[in-house]
Amino acid sequence: MKILLTTIAAVCLMGCGPSVSINEAAAFGNIEAVKQHLAADADVNAKRFGWTPLCEATINGHKEIAELLIAADADVNATDNRGSTPLDWAIKQKHAEIADLLRKHGGKTEDWFKAGESIHIAAKAGHIEAVKKHLAADVDVDLKANDSWTPLQNAAWYGQEEIAELLVAEGADVNAKDYDGKTPLDLAKRHPEIADLLRKHGGKTGEELKAEGK
Repeated sequence: MKILLTTIAAVCLMGCGPSVSINEAAAFGNIEAVKQHLAADADVNAKRFGWTPLCEATINGHKEIAELLIAADADVNATDNRGSTPLDWAIKQKHAEIADLLRKHGGKTEDWFKAGESIHIAAKAGHIEAVKKHLAADVDVDLKANDSWTPLQNAAWYGQEEIAELLVAEGADVNAKDYDGKTPLDLAKRHPEIADLLRKHGGKTGEELKAEGK
């Protein structure tokens, strides 16, 4: 009996395949199991709890597995049940290297696909063609969203330099204030190139404007 059980165990180790799903393997960082699934033609875009293997690898910071799945034609823009893409999750979880990898392979954020809904979403997502379409449709370049931010403030906060340049060229108010008195320059602190652009065009911080009595 002992010999029989040993033989069965050996056969399973060699031929029964991984004991976890491709999604679980991606989430746990088990790259060998992921490779076995791919070799067995597993669905690279199978969903578990609404997440694909690529999304699960991204959430948990497994870059090597993300690379493997992308090479196997995983959908880099597959959305979960809430509409978030792998890139959204890479940004949320602060996995910068995976975010760069996804962008390199065409990864977009949820907002990218919703850019046609408003100029603010387009500015946030860095979708310059959508921003241009909104402006061509006579949308106010300084239109304020519910959070009191203008498109330029969104571009400044999210580091969308090309969008910021376009909006400034279109006459956007570089000193527009939000409810808290913050200007685009206040919001661009993490993005020195945009801060320099705003300074060049007269941009000031809320405190500077307040000192000037504005």
